[in-house]
Amino acid sequence: METATRANKQAILRDKRARGLVAMGLVKREGDRFRVQSPSLRGRRAAHEVWRDEMGKVRCSCLEYEEQSAQDPTFRCEHILAVKHALLAQHADKGAPSVDGGAPEVSAARAAEGEAAAATTNTHETASEKRAERFERERRQQEHSLAEHQERKEQTMKKNEQTAKVAEATEQIAHASAHSATEEPRQEEHGASVVPLSFAQTLRALRQPIDPKLIKQREGWRDQYGNVHMVEYVEWHTVADILDRIAPTWSHAVRSITQIGDMVAVVAAITIDGVTREGVGTGTADNETGIKKAEHDALKRAAIKFGIARELYQRESEVIERTGAGPQPGDFPRDPLAKTMADLVTPRQLGMIRALAREAGIDPDDECQAVLGCRVEELSKRAASSLIDHLKRLPQATTAEVVRRAS
Repeated sequence: METATRANKQAILRDKRARGLVAMGLVKREGDRFRVQSPSLRGRRAAHEVWRDEMGKVRCSCLEYEEQSAQDPTFRCEHILAVKHALLAQHADKGAPSVDGGAPEVSAARAAEGEAAAATTNTHETASEKRAERFERERRQQEHSLAEHQERKEQTMKKNEQTAKVAEATEQIAHASAHSATEEPRQEEHGASVVPLSFAQTLRALRQPIDPKLIKQREGWRDQYGNVHMVEYVEWHTVADILDRIAPTWSHAVRSITQIGDMVAVVAAITIDGVTREGVGTGTADNETGIKKAEHDALKRAAIKFGIARELYQRESEVIERTGAGPQPGDFPRDPLAKTMADLVTPRQLGMIRALAREAGIDPDDECQAVLGCRVEELSKRAASSLIDHLKRLPQATTAEVVRRAS
């Protein structure tokens, strides 16, 4: 059951991303094929082709489709879905009449599927009609399965709502009786809103300690003494499983995607029982994996605000406050090279680097090559600042040493 729920959520996410690609105008038709682009950094975009093969099967050149379609022949990646939505939108704008008296949406879908089939046909007319009929049968089967799934989901949600209302009413009666007997001060008298007891119980359940088997570890940072600190964390799908089990009606949405230099920041929101809390995640913007990582991090940080895995981050904060751990001034960036002219090391920084190197009795280019693997003139401003901090910590050479090295 949990596997099916997770698969349905992933299918919904793929469909949302596909609609986003259509909205950004990243679906283009090129002859008998479609080219779908994905957002990336520095003007480069990852492009994927969608076409229909000789057997009439719709295919995509992306890695996700190659991996998933081998296990599930009915799998549709976000690029195939984007082509479908683009064709549906195109025919909806034209106001194509219904060929069978059905709803306009169905007519648009059928017209779009027919256009896709016509665009990719390279054989005689009979073969094209057979492929179109087979594609139509597959589409109807998918729509029927989706309708059944949606109906079952609505029935489950109604049952959960009815059960929650009964439990909430019972709890409120018990709470009112206990409150009247002990004459405790009401929360409204202090200007705070009253939180429904059922939601409070949900929060208590979400704040339960995580099973140690689900906790992962990775290398976090080095402190000022060179000690490596490990960071404990949970995977995003573990967070989703906990939400599915404790708050089945939870939902999430991506609020914004912002590119900052070579990084991308994603803001995601989680809603439970009408209460929404947001989180921010970051990742590299030069590939699709980095954007997905940012979304997963944002999802986890929003879940932390509901109490999930909060104890892991509390322990990390205690270590930082107690030992002063964390990134230290002068730590070298992972990529020291400047990406643009505006980010290049300044003349003032170059002067400070050469002056400090001279005081330490070393060659600045040799030291930069040793610690950062590049020349001083290639550094970014941030990397130059780190090198300056590094040179400041080096002991100064005596006058005799400077003269000897110069000779």
